[in-house]
Amino acid sequence: MDTKELFAPYLDEGYKEFSQRLSKTDSLPRLGVRIPIVDMLSKTISSDDIDNILYHEDVILKAFAIAHGTTSSEDKIAKLEKLLPYLSSWDQTDAISSRFKAASKNETIYCSFFSSLLESSLVYPKRLGIVWLISNRKHFDRIATLEKIAKSDDENEYYISMAVAWALSIFYFDYPFDTEPFMDKVSPITRKRALRKIAESRRTK
Repeated sequence: MDTKELFAPYLDEGYKEFSQRLSKTDSLPRLGVRIPIVDMLSKTISSDDIDNILYHEDVILKAFAIAHGTTSSEDKIAKLEKLLPYLSSWDQTDAISSRFKAASKNETIYCSFFSSLLESSLVYPKRLGIVWLISNRKHFDRIATLEKIAKSDDENEYYISMAVAWALSIFYFDYPFDTEPFMDKVSPITRKRALRKIAESRRTK
């Protein structure tokens, strides 16, 4: 499939420039297609239609198509796993994580897969795992989840440290007494970032 032709009516140069300023780590060129449009298009195709990953949006499109597919949870995870090497930005990981929601029929295999990503040596698959656990935190034991997230901290990788800080801030508002001990289990930099996020969230309430 020629995804550039699929995306052509929706190219937005202003959005492309804006998103490039927010994320400068892409290994693939951006076309400038907004996430809701990518999601809409993903429902019109099969993930198998995308045989070449040429653009930033291709990664998201294929992941969304996998998530929207009617195959088994095991098949979806197998396909998503093959896509992991193409991840190269935080907006890819954060968008993709939101489409793989835990439910009674898949929560065991999803939790196992996304939790395993926290042990990855690659930044963006690891971030994908952290962000997925944030989004699906109410499905799983919070202490065990906090333990996994705290252990995944890496102060030398900005997008990992920020993801862990984000997780701690979110868990703190849900479960403050359970979360406080884990503030001391991450690096001082990540702890500072988590406390800043908590303070900022309080100011906006």
